[in-house]
Amino acid sequence: MKNWKKVLIAGVVGVSLLGTGFVVKETLTVPSVYAEAKVKPDGPALKKYDSQLDQIIDRGYIRVGMTGDYKPFTYLNPATNEYEGYDVDAMKQFAQSLGVEVRFVQTSWPTMMNDLLANKFDIAVGGVTRNTDRQKKAYVAEGYIQFGKAPLIRAEDKDKYTSLEDINKPTVRIGVNPGGTNEVFVRQYLKNANVTVVQNNLDIPHLVADGTYDVMITDTVEAMTYAKADSRLFAALTEKPFTKSEKGYMIPRGDFIYASYLEMWIDEMKLQGKFDALYKKWLE
Repeated sequence: MKNWKKVLIAGVVGVSLLGTGFVVKETLTVPSVYAEAKVKPDGPALKKYDSQLDQIIDRGYIRVGMTGDYKPFTYLNPATNEYEGYDVDAMKQFAQSLGVEVRFVQTSWPTMMNDLLANKFDIAVGGVTRNTDRQKKAYVAEGYIQFGKAPLIRAEDKDKYTSLEDINKPTVRIGVNPGGTNEVFVRQYLKNANVTVVQNNLDIPHLVADGTYDVMITDTVEAMTYAKADSRLFAALTEKPFTKSEKGYMIPRGDFIYASYLEMWIDEMKLQGKFDALYKKWLE
C-alpha cells in the first residue's frame, strides 16, 4: 500500500512539473573537449579539465609546435638534433612558469594551423606572425616583438634594390619559403618578379649569397640574423620595412583560462625585461 502511494505521488508531481513547463534536462548543451567527463563502460569517470591549461599542468609537460627553420626564433640544429633560438628559450621559461617540462614537436608552415587544430601540440611558436586570417581559426596572443617584411640581398646589390618597384621586375629572381606570410606577401606585391618556392627556408639565404636568387623576402629580424652571419649578405630596408607586424604565440581558440594565463605571462616577461634579454642574446 505504501509503495502504491509513493508511485501515485511521484506521478502527480511529474504531471505538475510538466504542466508548469518545467522539464529537467542537461544544462551543458555545448560539449567541451576539456570540461566534459568521459565514462568508461566498466569504470568511473575519467579526469575532467576546465581548461587545456589544467590538462597541461596535470600532464606534466607542454607540447610546443615549431618549424625549426626560422632563425633567430627556431632552429633545429642538425649537429645536436636540438631546437635553439629566441622562442625556444621563451618556451622553456613558459614551461617553467607552469611547473612542467617542455617537449618540442616538429611542424611546417603549410601544416601548422591544421596540426594545432588536430591537437598535435598545445601552442605554436617560432616566428608566428599575428594576423586576422590566423585569428579566425585560432587564438594568437598579444605581440612580443615588432618587425616588417624586408629584402635580404647580396651586399654588392645594396644600392640596386632600394624599393618594392626595384624588386618587382621579371629579371629579379626571388626565393621564398612555402605556406607562410612571406609567400603571401610575395604573391600579393611582387607579381612581376621571377618567384621560386624553396621548400627548406634555411637554404634560401645561402642561395641568395651564391647568386642563385637575387632576393629573399623575409622578416627584418631574420634578414638581420643572416646578414650578421654572412658578410656576402645585406639586410635592406630594415629601418623602413614594407610592412609592420608583430610576432605572437598561437593556441586553440575558445579557452579563456589558457589564453588569459598566456597573456599574463607575456606581460610579465615584458615587465621584467626578459624579452629584452632574449632580443640581446639572439638579435644583437
